[in-house]
Amino acid sequence: MTDKSLGILELENRPLNHPGALCAPGTFGFPVKRLTVPGASVRTVVGGDRSVKDAYVRSARQLASEGVTAIISNCGFSAVFQEEVSAAVSVPVALSSLLLVPLVARTLPAGRKVGILTYDASKLQEEHFAAAGWSSADIGVSVAGIEGSETWRQLAEPIPDVSPRLLTEDVLTATRSLLETDPAVTALVFECAAFPLAAEAVRRETNLPVIDYVGLANMLVEMSPPAKLPLRAH
Repeated sequence: MTDKSLGILELENRPLNHPGALCAPGTFGFPVKRLTVPGASVRTVVGGDRSVKDAYVRSARQLASEGVTAIISNCGFSAVFQEEVSAAVSVPVALSSLLLVPLVARTLPAGRKVGILTYDASKLQEEHFAAAGWSSADIGVSVAGIEGSETWRQLAEPIPDVSPRLLTEDVLTATRSLLETDPAVTALVFECAAFPLAAEAVRRETNLPVIDYVGLANMLVEMSPPAKLPLRAH
C-alpha cells in the first residue's frame, strides 16, 4: 500500500472513463483523488478564459488539504495557471504535459524536433509554452491538432461519447499529417489528457517515443515525498 496519491484537477466536461484513460479507475497503482474545477471546461480553458484561475488555485488547495502528494490537471491548456497553482500548495504540481517538452527535446540529436499533438492547434499559443517554462524560439517543435474531427467535437460536449477506436484514428490522422509536414520530428508529446488511449498505437505505427499525461502523472507521483514526510513549503 503506497502512502503517495495523485490529485487530478478536472474540467466540468466528463472525463473519458475507458480502461487506460487518465481518469479511469485502475490506470494507476496508487490512490487518485479527482476534483472538478468549477467553471473550467473545454470552452473556457482552451478558449483562454483566465477567470477560472482562482478556481484552480482553490481546488488545488482542497486536494492538498485532503493529503494528495502530487497534483495534475486533465487539460494541457491549463498550463497558463501553472505558476499560481504551484505557488499555492506545498506538493509538486504539473498542470500540463507541455512541461515535458524541454526534457524530451534534450533526448534528441541536434536538428531534430519535438512533435506536439494537441486538442486544437489553432488555440495552442506561445503563451502556453512560456507558462510551461520554455519557448519555441529555443526548442524546435512542430504542432498538430485534431480540430475538426469527431473526437474534437465530442470532447467539447458535457458528456463526451467517443470510443477509444475513434479517438485513436483521429490522433493517428493528426500524427501522420505532422510527420509528413515535418520529417524532423522524432519524438511526440501529447498535450491532450484524452490522448493516452492512442499512445501505444502511435508508438507502434511511428516507432517514435511518445509521452503523455499518464507518464507525467507517474513521474510526478514517483518524485513526490510520501505523505507522512514533511514537505518544504514554497
